[in-house]
Amino acid sequence: MRFSFFGIWRSKIKIWFGILAIFFGIFSSAFYAVAQEVEYDDPEGNASEAQDGQALPAEDIIIVIDPGHGGDQEGGMYDSFVEKDMTLITAKVMKEELEKYEGVKVYLTRDDDRKMTLEERVDYARSVNADMLFCLHYNLSRDHNTLFGAECWVSAFERYYSEGYSFADIEINALENLGLYSRGIKTRLNDDGIDYYGIIRHAREQDLTCVLIEHCHMDHANDRPFCEGREQWEAFGRLDADCAAKYFHLRSEKLGTDYRNYQTLYVPIPEGVMRPDSTEPDVCMIEVTRQEAETGMITVSLAAADYDSGMLYYDYSYDGGETFSTRLAWTDKAADTITFTMQVPPHIIPQIVVRAYNGYDLYTTSNLVTLPSMDYKTEEEIAAELAEKEALAAAAKAEEAKRVQELDADQKNYVEIHRTPKAEPENTPTVSDFLKICLICALLVIGAALSATLVLKKSKRRKGRKRRKRRKLDKGDGEHS
Repeated sequence: MRFSFFGIWRSKIKIWFGILAIFFGIFSSAFYAVAQEVEYDDPEGNASEAQDGQALPAEDIIIVIDPGHGGDQEGGMYDSFVEKDMTLITAKVMKEELEKYEGVKVYLTRDDDRKMTLEERVDYARSVNADMLFCLHYNLSRDHNTLFGAECWVSAFERYYSEGYSFADIEINALENLGLYSRGIKTRLNDDGIDYYGIIRHAREQDLTCVLIEHCHMDHANDRPFCEGREQWEAFGRLDADCAAKYFHLRSEKLGTDYRNYQTLYVPIPEGVMRPDSTEPDVCMIEVTRQEAETGMITVSLAAADYDSGMLYYDYSYDGGETFSTRLAWTDKAADTITFTMQVPPHIIPQIVVRAYNGYDLYTTSNLVTLPSMDYKTEEEIAAELAEKEALAAAAKAEEAKRVQELDADQKNYVEIHRTPKAEPENTPTVSDFLKICLICALLVIGAALSATLVLKKSKRRKGRKRRKRRKLDKGDGEHS
């Protein structure tokens, strides 16, 4: 009886073990299949390879490039820049550069200055079975010369987010290496809770990943050297092409480039909506660490943090928030605390306050720090004083020169009035002159001779009168005797 009972249970145990063995085999097969699929769809973005080390055959990658705006939709306009022209030049160079790679087909939504709706652009990309749509733009800020840097916009949903973000990571790093400031990789939703940008929204509706690239701000002095003319717009096209080649692991014998093993960023598909940051930075505090009364220089330690989108800019005020400086780049995005130096104008009581901006341009204002007044002379004031001294010296010099000039003029007039007339230049004597002189001399001799004769006659007469008078006297004396 016991033996039979034990035998029955032993049979049941064998059955259960058999069932478990069957389930284990099924589970092992499924696990192996999943492992093989994961290996094939390498999350790091590496090209899949067969067991012999050769790349598995694949169809051509299809890329569609959309030059933003067109026709009467000029896009951003600043100075001589027109965005629709800039994007078309960049897109054509991007296409030309990508076509140097093997296994890729490239299309443009427009290759001339035509107007297209966002739906038409996406419809065209879908009609050629695009693997990804790249929408090219150039940026500007509402108030101009406020924002600067490059940014990428991606869908906030599902694989469109993860694929878009993975490419945008390559693009933003390349733009940073070029020297541009990174404004980040972002999503944006409209009031209905779906993608804000129409081309991204329509692309998702048609099961297509789209990335919108804002290369730089054409209206900011920090970015202008990167988009000053056609040469720079073409450079952006080559940069975009290189980033796309890295993302799709392309190879080019013509360029001597092989990105088949390029490591792309693995971005898991989000379970929910990747909402943009809608709150201000969590922390913003300042401390003045140094004050130089002789120069007005103040060193400030700024501590700020945003746990959703990180820090992007800051600006400062020395008049308690009445006016602020231009926005400045957060120098170290990995740090919550940075230090900067500002100069306060003289003859005021400094009231220091700072605003810290997160990745979505939302800001938090810091505490207020009031400092003693710093009475110093600025470089402008020193220069003004020097200029005033130089002006006074120049005026005195001009007055002295005027006085000397007047004295010189008076002296010149005096000399003109009292100077000895110059002797007339002598002429060369002629025969006529000689005869005249001889005549004059003869007349003078005759005159002299006549004068001498007259004088002699007069003298003789005087002597005769004296003799006659003496005779009379002598005769009278004789008679009286």
